[in-house]
Amino acid sequence: MIHSAIKYGLLYAAAIALTPLPATAQNSSAALTRDGAIRTALLNNLELKVADLEIDRARSRLRWAGRLSNPDLELSGSTDQYGLDDDESGFEIAFSQRFPITSRLRKEKIVRQHDVELAEIEFQIRQRQLAFEVDKLWIELRALTRTVTTTSRLSELNREISAFLSRSAKVGEASPLEAVQASLNGKLLEQELSLAEANRADASAKLRRLMGAEPRAAAHPVTGSPFPNSAPPSSLKMATVLRNRPDYLMLLASKELGEAQLDLALSQRWDDIALRVFMESENAVDEPVGLERNTFFGIGLSIPLPLHNRNEQAIDDAKIEIEMTRRARAAKLFAIDAELRRVLRARLAAYDLARSAQDDALPLAKKNLDEFKTAQQDGQASLLQVQRAQSQLLQLENAALDFKRSYDLLDAEVRFIAGTYPIPPPITKKSK
Repeated sequence: MIHSAIKYGLLYAAAIALTPLPATAQNSSAALTRDGAIRTALLNNLELKVADLEIDRARSRLRWAGRLSNPDLELSGSTDQYGLDDDESGFEIAFSQRFPITSRLRKEKIVRQHDVELAEIEFQIRQRQLAFEVDKLWIELRALTRTVTTTSRLSELNREISAFLSRSAKVGEASPLEAVQASLNGKLLEQELSLAEANRADASAKLRRLMGAEPRAAAHPVTGSPFPNSAPPSSLKMATVLRNRPDYLMLLASKELGEAQLDLALSQRWDDIALRVFMESENAVDEPVGLERNTFFGIGLSIPLPLHNRNEQAIDDAKIEIEMTRRARAAKLFAIDAELRRVLRARLAAYDLARSAQDDALPLAKKNLDEFKTAQQDGQASLLQVQRAQSQLLQLENAALDFKRSYDLLDAEVRFIAGTYPIPPPITKKSK
């Protein structure tokens, strides 16, 4: 029978390894939920604040669109000083303004309104992508935090048992080979723990950057969220998904923009007419009276004739753009449907794996450990066998965490494809 001190040490180490962390360590006041991290990033991300200026640019263009061109002021003078030198002279002042004979200015305004809508939807696309990146990093950080905790427990257990084995081997109560094996296993665990801590620090730094937080600020994901009791749905309504996808809404808005650009191109087949108002003063010799002063006032109209250029190229470009948008919309619809079906199936399979690991493998491993502990106390199992059972349990816990992580990442992909992240919907703000 193994020495009673070794029994005590084993039970003490197992108690340490199996004792859950205090609530304050798992859920601090600074802990972030998934949606909380996303909302913080949407409010504070610096790159997103830069992208928001594109909306301001589009609104500015809308505000100044649809205006007449600046008028022209013409001044001219003439003299016969270098001719007959009869003191004849003339002076003319004219004011000209170009006016469209079509609804070009109104249609320019409509095109700019669509540009604003597209800019806002483009901003929604950036928000959606940012939410997806933050969500994945939050999931990675939570999984790594749990991995560090589990590996630390396993490393601490191995350290305690290795110390007992070393002392027991010196007095001939344990095999030196078992002590060496436990020591090597501890080295491997320390390496795994160091790697997990480095990865956790890297993921935390990336998450803080996306959230616009200070480099030294804490980013602690909530680690106590329960695993869903029921399987996720295997299908979603495509109509709802399309309403939530800003990239698909952009194609719809692009179609409307293309139609507006075609209307504008058609209205530009006729150039603007020019209205000219002038006044001319003239000093001229009129025989037999002599030099006389006269003043003329008149109105002129210039009408361009579309004989050689009827804006055919812009019209053709607009028609091609409309057709490209139609085909792109059909391709996007096909891609969304295929991606959604794939990721829903993958998420359901990941759920089954995670649920099986949690409900089947872990209880079995815990039962196996309890039986080895009882057998070890009765002298029917060695300390190393108990250690292996404990290591197997913690390794299964790590495997369950990996399955949960895979499920969460696929769930994040479903949210990305279905467009269900907590971001405000695209709203077009009309120019004042």
